[in-house]
Amino acid sequence: MVNPRFKFDERYFKPGQRQAALLLVEYEFTPRKERQKTKDQIAEEVGVTRMQLHRWDTQDENFIAYKNHLASGFIDSQLPLVFSKLVEGIRNGSMKGIELYLKRMGELNDKSEVTINDKRSEVSFEDRKAALLERLGSNGDATDV
Repeated sequence: MVNPRFKFDERYFKPGQRQAALLLVEYEFTPRKERQKTKDQIAEEVGVTRMQLHRWDTQDENFIAYKNHLASGFIDSQLPLVFSKLVEGIRNGSMKGIELYLKRMGELNDKSEVTINDKRSEVSFEDRKAALLERLGSNGDATDV
């Protein structure tokens, strides 16, 4: 099956790649000091060499696309946490939080609309010229302008 967004094809997975991708995504999302496994241990668990795991992780486009798909799913799962932090910030008076909330609700945007009502377009050029010459106190000679 081809995934249209991330463009990986499950038919081309090599043995162990699905598990390796999941373990590598978990590895990347785990803070360094809390990591339970090294990449060597991940490779051993999957049944490949550390070098093979590295090649999949850096050169196999299908594997990388699948790993990105898994990482995206993890990020999507964090949306409730993100929203809770936004609400927490709003409750604490964060103007940035309030701004983000209003933008999300469509009540605030960065777009400005300016409408110019140019009444001059309703007056002919000749009438404007005559009014200008009159204000200048001219006798109507165009050379005075």
